[in-house]
Amino acid sequence: MKVRTVVLLAALSALWLIGLIGQLHSTDAALRYLVLSLAIVAIGLWRMPVKQAARRRFRDKKRPPDRD
Repeated sequence: MKVRTVVLLAALSALWLIGLIGQLHSTDAALRYLVLSLAIVAIGLWRMPVKQAARRRFRDKKRPPDRD
């Protein structure tokens, strides 16, 4: 990973953690925050394109090796 990506992920994680700490005044609020966070991550992963090389590697693993 590039340094820029790591810094961006660290900053976003810190903001997410600060938001969670702010919601700890109530169990319901914290649970809603976690569910909303999970939904955002699930939508992001759903919309992420699957790379062809990753698909090919998975497909090749399922086939038995050719024996000559």
